[in-house]
Amino acid sequence: MQMCPECSADNKDTARFCIRCGAPLRRLRGRGTVLQGRYRLERVLGCGGMGAVYLATDLRLGNKVALKENLDMSPESQNQFAMEARILAHLRHPHLPRVQDFFVADGRQYLVMDYIAGDSLEDLVRKRGPLPPAEAVKWLLQVLDAVQYLHAQNPPIIHRDIKPANIKLGTDGKAYLVDFGIAKVLQAGNRTQAGARAVTPGYSPPEQYGTAPTDQRSDIYALGATLYFAVTGRVPPEAIERVTGHTDKLIPPRSINPTIPPALEQAILRAMRVTPAERFASVGEMRRALNTALTAPSALPQPKSRHRPQRAPSNPANLPATGVSVVAAPIWLRAVAFFLDLLIWGGVSWLVTLGYATALTYWSQQPFWWVWDEMMQRHVLSAMFLGGFFIYRSLMHAAAGRTVGKALCGLRVVNRQGLPCGWWRAIVREIMFSLVWCACGLGIVWALFDPYKQGWHDLAAGTFVVRHQ
Repeated sequence: MQMCPECSADNKDTARFCIRCGAPLRRLRGRGTVLQGRYRLERVLGCGGMGAVYLATDLRLGNKVALKENLDMSPESQNQFAMEARILAHLRHPHLPRVQDFFVADGRQYLVMDYIAGDSLEDLVRKRGPLPPAEAVKWLLQVLDAVQYLHAQNPPIIHRDIKPANIKLGTDGKAYLVDFGIAKVLQAGNRTQAGARAVTPGYSPPEQYGTAPTDQRSDIYALGATLYFAVTGRVPPEAIERVTGHTDKLIPPRSINPTIPPALEQAILRAMRVTPAERFASVGEMRRALNTALTAPSALPQPKSRHRPQRAPSNPANLPATGVSVVAAPIWLRAVAFFLDLLIWGGVSWLVTLGYATALTYWSQQPFWWVWDEMMQRHVLSAMFLGGFFIYRSLMHAAAGRTVGKALCGLRVVNRQGLPCGWWRAIVREIMFSLVWCACGLGIVWALFDPYKQGWHDLAAGTFVVRHQ
């Protein structure tokens, strides 16, 4: 049997796709397989291009462990995996997982490590949106401890794959730096080829693409990019694009999230300089900058102003790191999307009402024309259209950020951080939208003169309607 990398379901050895979820299979071990007579596999925790990680039970000690399997049989990958085991075996730090065992079974390499229950930093931000700056820095300072410990080894160890997905947030309140698959022991004249190919877009510095040797400052770039993601919710643009482009595509963090203190923004941008010499010289220097940023007067809570804060005229959308830009959607295009939705939902309402009338005709044994006339007198079609239209728009905006009409026009609804607006914003927005129409469309007219094209319903919900340029 083999486990599915997505849902951990058991499948036959000859199967190519999972019988439960349809995902392609990777020839992983089956649930219940016991390796070395000691480690019983329970489920798949994660699966990537070169390896998989299982949750396993140590039958000798009775505790849960994380068992990493190398799926790449090439000599280069085998040597890299063995080096990861050697590196981790000699490390002892409260924010690094401990290696408990290393072995080879049926030609595959396995690494047994502490199992850390909890989400990754990436999972947390995807669920909650951008973190408050103080919370993001709290997690990163713990990772900085681990990275400073690695850099202090003799010879120094460079992680080279720091990113939100490799920072596990344990249920014990600690952050752990994991996955040393492409780590490098920094020795004189040591320059590996693996580092030039093993990159994570958005988090790897330019030199890791092969433009220059990697060193401690490569990890500092990745730490800055990780903090950028934590406080903005956006993956930074690829470093190589920032180097080769005519202009730097990195949007300043405060243009996305105005709650970020200016000193913290400066620390992030310095860590992410494309030239290594312009970054922090050490992790210790970066730690001092982050601590200073949070204690600076501008980072302290400020009294609320009676004036409406001015939003930075940057893209309010949560864009991928591909340089795609958006602007506030023009009113005429929003009107087109709205009337498209009216036509679509009107057709759906008519068909549903027609089906309902047909069913009532069958059940009541009355003529169809009589049933239809009775339904019209009771305003069934109107209720279906208006009530259903409200529910349709609320559900679509909350779940997908766009209705069918908006999707056809390339529009979507986002909050101030550029993230999906969520359920309560979607409902507030539709309630206000209904009230605005009852107020003779004054709220819509307001949007004609607003710089961000926000109607009263957008202002009440804190949302924007944007389109791709």
